[in-house]
Amino acid sequence: MVNMIIVDDEPIMIKGLSHIPWPKAHVNLVGTASNGMEALELIRNHKVHVLFTDIQMPDINGLELIRAAMLVNPSIRSVLLTGHNNFDYAREAISLRVYDYILKPCSPDEVLAIISSLADEIETELQNERQLYHTMQKVHTQQATTILTRLLENHTLDNSEISVLEHLGFYLKKSFLTVSVIGTGLQHLQTACSMLCAEDPCLDCYILTVSNTLLLLLTGMESDTDSFMRHSLLFLRQLLQTADKNGSGDISLGIGLPVSSIEELSASCQASLCCAELFFSHTEEQVLHYQKVAAMVNQYTITEITRRILGALETKNYAVVKEQLTILKQYFKSVWVTAQKIKLSMINLCFLSFSLAAQKRNEPFSGLTAEQLLLITQSQTIEDLWAQIETFLTHCIDLLTVSPHPSYHHIVQDCLHYIELHYTEEINIIKAAKEIHVNADYLSRVLKKECGCPFLQLLTKYRLEKACSLLSDANLSIGEVSSLTGFKDFRYFGQIFKNEYKMTPTEYRKTAGRNGAHYESHVKKPL
Repeated sequence: MVNMIIVDDEPIMIKGLSHIPWPKAHVNLVGTASNGMEALELIRNHKVHVLFTDIQMPDINGLELIRAAMLVNPSIRSVLLTGHNNFDYAREAISLRVYDYILKPCSPDEVLAIISSLADEIETELQNERQLYHTMQKVHTQQATTILTRLLENHTLDNSEISVLEHLGFYLKKSFLTVSVIGTGLQHLQTACSMLCAEDPCLDCYILTVSNTLLLLLTGMESDTDSFMRHSLLFLRQLLQTADKNGSGDISLGIGLPVSSIEELSASCQASLCCAELFFSHTEEQVLHYQKVAAMVNQYTITEITRRILGALETKNYAVVKEQLTILKQYFKSVWVTAQKIKLSMINLCFLSFSLAAQKRNEPFSGLTAEQLLLITQSQTIEDLWAQIETFLTHCIDLLTVSPHPSYHHIVQDCLHYIELHYTEEINIIKAAKEIHVNADYLSRVLKKECGCPFLQLLTKYRLEKACSLLSDANLSIGEVSSLTGFKDFRYFGQIFKNEYKMTPTEYRKTAGRNGAHYESHVKKPL
């Protein structure tokens, strides 16, 4: 919409011109004036694109008004209205770049057509200016992003890069803050930043990628650090709310240290990246402020827990190993330790564990393999890391166990005893492992090695043996035998039974009645 004012000292002309349907010409009439001084006041207080003025007025004439208006707003366009067909007026109007010269009397349609044509021309110019502005903004943002990323990665900037930052006003900024962004679905973040920055002329936000982490750089003109921080925190809260509304998924923010110059940005960046690492164990947090945790970061010791884990490994006590790993994980969740430090601690624990296993087996040890190191360092969450560490320590117990595996014998016996007590219930290897205090994966490997079959097959064979015993009782129906031995589905029981004994339960009952005995299972018994 193009803004216009009408200036004429004749009230009847003002009234008539005001009633023209200006919106049809995409024109917004922001005001009218009866003299030049009133008109200049309107021009100072509004963004006026078109000055539609009479020439003959008592204080200053229209041409003098146009000249004064151009001093206030050089881009203002003018249309003259006069009752005198004076060549001198027309010649001066041309020198002032007046768009048109309308003679009174004139029809509303004629006026509307001329102003509409001018409005279209102005709209095209404004659109071109907006496009040029947005294009230049993108170029400047891209330039700044590239240079700032190099700066935050501790590269030395050359003179041309410094000149660009100077040109873009970075050395005039009074406050800076970096914020690391962690989460999923970050595609709406840039849009949200652009929208919020457009609404906040006092704060600019740049989106960078530093050390494979998405980073927001906030800049402002506030020299008071506390005031700038409050302003930034308000912006970040709005950013989180906007991102959440746009369905961008869970986002966590690690806030660095506010600094007062561009040369100090690296310190803010390192603090922000440190906060990002803390989300590795503190997954329940959404915002971490470095100023609040700086004194506690990486202040930890796990010597005693490590000693207990190694002791449990040496005695092949998996239950204690698992218990101590749980304690260690909870410890890391209660203190402020970066992901890098946690992973280094776990590398050290695995190194000591495998070294112990090699020593007990009288074998050389050259360190962890590249694959083992990658599995630790590439863990994305503390849960992923702990699952991997459990697997490694279980393998250490395997290495420490010497044939004929006396510890395996005990574990298998415990498992078989659990089956004997609970075979009528809905059980599985996870429940069994929990009951006898071992890891489910570890139990699975032991059963396969000692018994030659998995847990489910052991359970099924035991249930079938019990079913064979019960089938000799003619007072029990086949369905009752199925239910009493833990088979909830009668048809499934019949199918499994036939697969195992090559006859149906009914046929078996007749055979057992004749022979007075039932089939033995073929489970490989532990030594």
